[in-house]
Amino acid sequence: MSGPPPNATTERRHRCMSHLTTTSTGAKAKHPLLKLQHFNGSGSLETFLMKFQHMAAYLHWDDEDTFSHLCASLDGATGQVLWELSPHASTADLTHLLQTRFGTQLEAECFKAELRARRRAMGESLQTLYHNITRLVQLVCLNTDTTLAMHMGKETFITALNNANWQLEVMKREPATVEIALGHAIKLEAYEQSLAASTTQFQMILRQAPG
Repeated sequence: MSGPPPNATTERRHRCMSHLTTTSTGAKAKHPLLKLQHFNGSGSLETFLMKFQHMAAYLHWDDEDTFSHLCASLDGATGQVLWELSPHASTADLTHLLQTRFGTQLEAECFKAELRARRRAMGESLQTLYHNITRLVQLVCLNTDTTLAMHMGKETFITALNNANWQLEVMKREPATVEIALGHAIKLEAYEQSLAASTTQFQMILRQAPG
């Protein structure tokens, strides 16, 4: 399979590389040197893009600088997407292509399925369950309204308690957020453990009582 026409390839490479040696002069030289992170398809694309955007803002890169540095930061499989860009592609075009191929848009359905199936495991702490669910909700709801994400997190957490009595008790309290639902669940667990300890102590007393 052949690459793009030589003139398009040359122009694209020129755009990606022409500004990489110019940022050491002028106002940008006042900033300390920062290491440009590379992305090869492993790890989180969203985290990489967030770090890259912060660096671009800190160094006051213009659109051409941002596009060129983003091109230069792509390695391996991610670098192959450069062949699919038009000669006049923008940073937004490249970012969209990366999100389509390597981002959470591709994995969203997997995260949704994991979220639907999530249940508290034997011996798992409520805090661990909470943190895992909120992480999955963030991955599923990257571009979703915050109110919807909060509702999804709360409902998923209550279902994941995997205890019908606890679920009912938490629902009765109508928690507004998943954090409030977590607080109710922690109290229920404490009450249950206290009651179990009292019952055990009472049974021991009965055994020791003279018959």
